[in-house]
Amino acid sequence: MNDKQGIKGAQSQTINNAFEKAKDPLTLDYLASTNGFPNASMAGYCARCASAKPGQVEALTNQIQQVVAEATKTQKIKRSCIEASLQRDVGNTGYTCNGTKKEAFENSGASAPCLNQKVVNFLQFALNKAINCMSTGRDPIDSRFILKKINNETAFNFFVAYSGGVGIGQLTSDPVKEIAGWKKGKTLHEGNAKHILEGVLNSSNPSCAPFAEILKNEDETAPPLPGSPKNYCTWVSPGEGLARNLIYALGYYVYMRDDVIRPAMEKRSPVMAKNNDLLNYFTLVAYGPGGPAQSLAMLRNFRLSDKSNPEDVKTKILKNSGYVNQTEEKMLELLGHLKEEPYSNHDKKGNTCVE
Repeated sequence: MNDKQGIKGAQSQTINNAFEKAKDPLTLDYLASTNGFPNASMAGYCARCASAKPGQVEALTNQIQQVVAEATKTQKIKRSCIEASLQRDVGNTGYTCNGTKKEAFENSGASAPCLNQKVVNFLQFALNKAINCMSTGRDPIDSRFILKKINNETAFNFFVAYSGGVGIGQLTSDPVKEIAGWKKGKTLHEGNAKHILEGVLNSSNPSCAPFAEILKNEDETAPPLPGSPKNYCTWVSPGEGLARNLIYALGYYVYMRDDVIRPAMEKRSPVMAKNNDLLNYFTLVAYGPGGPAQSLAMLRNFRLSDKSNPEDVKTKILKNSGYVNQTEEKMLELLGHLKEEPYSNHDKKGNTCVE
């Protein structure tokens, strides 16, 4: 499903095989919501799905996800757009995992993994479930910007890792420390965003249940940091690694948006702070080489005020942030695999890719 034209030459079945062996709560939740029902005693089991007739399972799954989406007011990322993104050739080094033991492969040519339909379906399921979970009790995550960010950084190749970023969220150690804290000697130091992790662990939103099961106790014992290659499998393995990566990546995104960027915008312009697109664009800036400091500097340099023109501000962001500009350019590549030109502003904004 990630090389429909045969251009990349992907042949390896390693990721498909690894997914088949996954037994984590998120994978079991996915199987329970489709047609591979796990035992009722296992975490992630869906009793309503298990009691449904085979022909009713897909409709029931959609119904459950719709109820959760309505509760959090989130939009689902379409499978067709994930597939389109997967057609992009991002290269880099990928990893397959057997427990914590990893094996590296070149993510290009015949050694690149060929992802089957089940893995792509799981990707969509996991991502939308994580977005639903992380939107609980706060302004909903704008799925369009998450799609653009992932498309730019990994094109949904969740198994890639290098010193600059690991897995689907291209995590480094600092965001994980900010959320789960870090241990120095025998002392666990709390991060500024610990409330993000606690929110998942204590959430009554059913979308959070499999993630909470995977991350349980990480509020007391921080996970192995992604900055060390020996820990890559904790963050890239199908199922558990992908689940952990999504929660920490999305968790850091909402922390950056709500606790860093939004307050700074509100000080300068309460009106502009309510503009969802600008808020998310300034949040994206924080993922570039300049980090959050560049976002805050832009707010000062642009002299953001209630009289600012949102489109002019967006133009300035694109001009001054190479990362955001690249994100928009890579969205055009995704659209090139999705539909024929010309692309409307509706397409470029990502509206075509959510529902």
